Parts: sequence; C-alpha cells; structure tokens
Amino acid sequence: MQRAKTFLLVSAGVFLLTLSYNVGATSAGAQTPGNSVVAAAGGFVVAANGNVYADPVLLSPSNASQWLLAGNVFGAPVSAAQETWGQLKARYR
Repeated sequence: MQRAKTFLLVSAGVFLLTLSYNVGATSAGAQTPGNSVVAAAGGFVVAANGNVYADPVLLSPSNASQWLLAGNVFGAPVSAAQETWGQLKARYR
C-alpha cells in the first residue's frame, strides 16, 4: 500500500511539473520594450533608436532614480520613407 501511495504522489508531481512547464513556456514573452540597449560606456547608454541616456548620478547631484535623456545620436528622426528612383535622381540633380 505504501508503494502505491508513493508512486501516485511521484506521478502526480511529475504531471504537475510537466503541466506547469508547458503552460509557462507557451505564455512567456519578452518583458522589455522594443527599444533595446546597443552600447554602454562610462555611465552613458545608447538605445537602438539613437537616444543617449545618462546615469542620473553623473548629471544631477540629487538622488534621481531614473536615467536622464541626454540627447540623440542622429540629432533628428531618421526618415524611413522609401523613395522612387525618379525622386532620388531629382533630389541629387
């Protein structure tokens, strides 16, 4: 009787472990924003969109807790619109 109980408990444990893994693995997703960090050096961080963030301790003597936007590498938004060959040739004539 003791072996049957032990077998039942082990089987239930393996089943629940498998079930929780399957449910957790299928519903897991990224929890960071799409703007990932591409470079970091000396208290500065560069994001994928070109924004440069500075460690708040470097720029502000107060005990700020959030990174501060220091600027953008590109200076302005980069146009992602596609041009036709005719528009491109007309612009550089």
